[in-house]
Amino acid sequence: MGSVNVNRLSLLFLMGILFHIYFFVLNDYGDLWVDKLSKDLKKKPLVSGDISPKSALVIALLAALIIYVFTIIFLLSFFTIVFLSLALIFGGLYDFYGKRVTGYGDFLVAIPLSLLFLFGASTVSNFFNNTVIITGFLIFFTCVVGNAVEGGLKDVDHDSSDGGKTLATMMGVKVIEGKLIITNLFRVFSYSFIGICLFFLVLLGLQPEINLFVSDYLRTAIVILLLIIALIGAIALLHLKVFDRVKIKRLYTVINSAAGALLLITMMPVLGLVLTLTLILIPISWYIVFNVAIYGKPFQPLV
Repeated sequence: MGSVNVNRLSLLFLMGILFHIYFFVLNDYGDLWVDKLSKDLKKKPLVSGDISPKSALVIALLAALIIYVFTIIFLLSFFTIVFLSLALIFGGLYDFYGKRVTGYGDFLVAIPLSLLFLFGASTVSNFFNNTVIITGFLIFFTCVVGNAVEGGLKDVDHDSSDGGKTLATMMGVKVIEGKLIITNLFRVFSYSFIGICLFFLVLLGLQPEINLFVSDYLRTAIVILLLIIALIGAIALLHLKVFDRVKIKRLYTVINSAAGALLLITMMPVLGLVLTLTLILIPISWYIVFNVAIYGKPFQPLV
């Protein structure tokens, strides 16, 4: 949105952290019934009993309350309240019903994260130009891919046998004696949505303020390289023959890191060099530091 106000950006950064605390802690609470059935998730805080379900619920609701308080005090407007409220509502619906209703959750998970993006944009202006709208759609479809494809394969071992109703299980993906069975239907779905993401990426690159394909060939080359890395990771993921949760998580990390970086580099003319590099480095360093602190390994979260 063009804002370089450090106070506003810092506040939004903090609120983004709080939203993800709300979203993912509540997700662990809502998915506890199915997580308990997986042998790979026994060390998760709620599954192991290190944190009680009641404490997790309090943490999630407290995070949501603090976001509302910050919004009312510092960023109050009709649109900020609407986008925030919808993001929290749809986030809660996904957390509790995402794996209970066939095919529902894999699309529902993308809604709150897209609304959170629009919430941030609405703190600057109620007018969204084409770049903002296209980015919102891109976030939505990449979230669908992340949850339905990457997340669907990561959890398919216990989802398929224990009642988790995801698009992957609905399309026949399952694990039989350690072998990962990925159906052609699921591959067609996956590649179709990856193609939609590519369409919106190209559309974003064509916007006058982005101008990816004309003005900066080095930036274009970096974006293409990162895109190739993400696509190779996606192809490798969709053609795995053996269920290996560790390998799936590694591919998940490669795909999402490359996709996140290429989006930011694409938008560098709008963000500026310093903010682009900051936004690339913060998630990577955050991911490594807290994985080591919580799980003892830089790239192996127990999720």
